[in-house]
Amino acid sequence: MEFQHMSNLAIENLIYEEIRLLDRQDFDAWQQLLCEDYTYWIPLTREQTCPLRESSLLYEDRFLTTLRINRLANARNFSQQPKSRCQHIAQRPWVELDPEQLTAVSHTSMLYCEARGDSEWHYPVTVEHQLQCIDGRWKIKSKKVLLLNPSRALESLQLII
Repeated sequence: MEFQHMSNLAIENLIYEEIRLLDRQDFDAWQQLLCEDYTYWIPLTREQTCPLRESSLLYEDRFLTTLRINRLANARNFSQQPKSRCQHIAQRPWVELDPEQLTAVSHTSMLYCEARGDSEWHYPVTVEHQLQCIDGRWKIKSKKVLLLNPSRALESLQLII
């Protein structure tokens, strides 16, 4: 019971730390929270079960995520003139723990807000994290973002939800 309580607290803190780093756009520190085989997925429908057999809005591995971060940081990235800002408004994560495998799944309902210039966009989402405990520290193995309305046109999604 103590392992579960301590792990749930550590996982909740990890997710809140991820949100804080993304809102600050501290992508170098954020990448330290990720496993080497990290994947990021935004399904095309809420019922989609596999990103490899069906089209997705976005599916990328750690390498592609790093490329996107580098593009955001490039001063000649004209889609970021003016620079985007974001804010995550999150409920407390719900955590399912597998103590034998040292893995966990968390589900966090949140409102993702992004602004650039005088434009602002809001996306209600549920974020599912697959987590792995490595050397006593929880890391993000994968992140799946379920949009409340994935059929809605995505006018802007420059940053990482």
